[in-house]
Amino acid sequence: MKPETHGHHRAFARALRRSLGVAAVALAVGTTPSFAQAPKIKEGGTMVVALPGDPDSLNAGIVTDISTSNLSGQFYSTIVRQDTEGQVQPYLAESWDISEDGKTYTFHLFKDIKWHDGTPFTAEDIAWSLWNINKEYNGPASGLLEAVERIEAVDDHTVVFHLKYAYPPLLRGLTYFNSSTILPKHIFEGGDPRQNPASFNPVGTGPFVFKEYVRGSHIVLEKYADFHLKGQPHLDRLVFQIIPNEAARALALEKGEIDYMPYYAISLSDVERLKDVASVKITIAPRQIAGEYMGFINNRKEPLSKKEVRQALYYAINREEILEKAGFGFGRVSTGPISSEQTIFYTGDVRQYPYDPAKAEEMLDAAGYPKGADGKRFGIRVSYDVKEGPMDDTAKLMRLHLARIGIDLKIEPLDSNAWREKSFKQWDFDITMGSFSTGPDPAIGTERLYVCRNIEPLFARNASGYCNPKLDEIFAEAAKESDEPKRVALYHEAQKILAEDVPHLWIWDRLYPIAFNAKLTGLPAEPTQYGPYDLVGWTE
Repeated sequence: MKPETHGHHRAFARALRRSLGVAAVALAVGTTPSFAQAPKIKEGGTMVVALPGDPDSLNAGIVTDISTSNLSGQFYSTIVRQDTEGQVQPYLAESWDISEDGKTYTFHLFKDIKWHDGTPFTAEDIAWSLWNINKEYNGPASGLLEAVERIEAVDDHTVVFHLKYAYPPLLRGLTYFNSSTILPKHIFEGGDPRQNPASFNPVGTGPFVFKEYVRGSHIVLEKYADFHLKGQPHLDRLVFQIIPNEAARALALEKGEIDYMPYYAISLSDVERLKDVASVKITIAPRQIAGEYMGFINNRKEPLSKKEVRQALYYAINREEILEKAGFGFGRVSTGPISSEQTIFYTGDVRQYPYDPAKAEEMLDAAGYPKGADGKRFGIRVSYDVKEGPMDDTAKLMRLHLARIGIDLKIEPLDSNAWREKSFKQWDFDITMGSFSTGPDPAIGTERLYVCRNIEPLFARNASGYCNPKLDEIFAEAAKESDEPKRVALYHEAQKILAEDVPHLWIWDRLYPIAFNAKLTGLPAEPTQYGPYDLVGWTE
């Protein structure tokens, strides 16, 4: 934990957001009228991107790790993409039609697309990979495709989504690489995709071709000369440099050894220092995915199976202090399962849990967990992925807070694979923390974490084991509702139920600072922050 409080960081974070929040749009560049224009780009060159560690996979269809999704966005594609305003634009599909009842989506694909190995791309790749890989192995996709009855490849260049009911979030959800990566059927068919060598040697349709991966060092991608969106990409080469040390990443950007630190690679403690470096630009990236730092609480066994104990944890943990010291003020203390960054659906009109350790102690006594002779009530564990920088300080602060009321918190930092295995497959945890999306729509990002049907041993699903049939009914109704005010009211009701039951520990709603070489333009290119760097280039 950092020895100093940095009390001014929150004010700085908010000022940065006010002054640069619009810049995130202004910096984007495009080659079509769909994207905002920016300074003239010099074609060619290399961009070096910082990675905080080795990715768990190079296939976002099976692993929704942040760096995996970002990398997949370079060599794979989605059916559609978003422009800088968040409007859906062509990508693999050049156009689409939606039936009047909202239950049939027909996508008309570009006709000159080839996989990087020269194999023709067809509608069957979309139908097969979304249904057989994304839907089966990918947490966000399980929510996105729940409304879909079947996906039909009508011919090589037409794919139709037949829905059980109208589902407004579908189109925008298909722009996200952590739920909708299109994979080659001819490579993945006939086996477990998690064991397929192509998950680390990808063949895609995206703007960059995979060339090399040296674990612990770098990943190299090169421009795809036959990319179907002509005139893109602008860069000749992408290098993802693996730099586990936070301070080393910031120094490398300052010295010009790397060019871009995505939101998941920048240490919040470095933002204020980097803002004074003339060669570096910093902005808050717009992210409709609206992430929250949260902890899954294992609801399966005592003491955490008792709602009153979970509520007591909230009163015992000073989340304001955690945001200040671990998050450097980049965010807002969470009030529930939907981030305040999702302004349409968020409500703060739910049960609140201000820091009140005395109340926490009263609740624990009443719940049957008094202090013993040694001053302790019980012990629990908290685990997290070591690549998720703020979680280390968060855990240390939580241990101090809980010790004050007699709870012994054991901290278990884990490497990415071990964290996923223990927490999401074996359910071997008491609290396990990380950053999880609540958007771009609650039907996609939020629902998946709490509904009964998603209690299954897969990443980014309902690992807590919480099941509330009434809540499931509300989520199901909200997903089908086409009247927005009614949808909003339903999600407000869901937030109230969850804020009462607290199956998760919601810590803070994230903001996303990024830092990059001032001579780059086109970053960030779109509000998912997973998408391709085909619009990025050097201005001089």
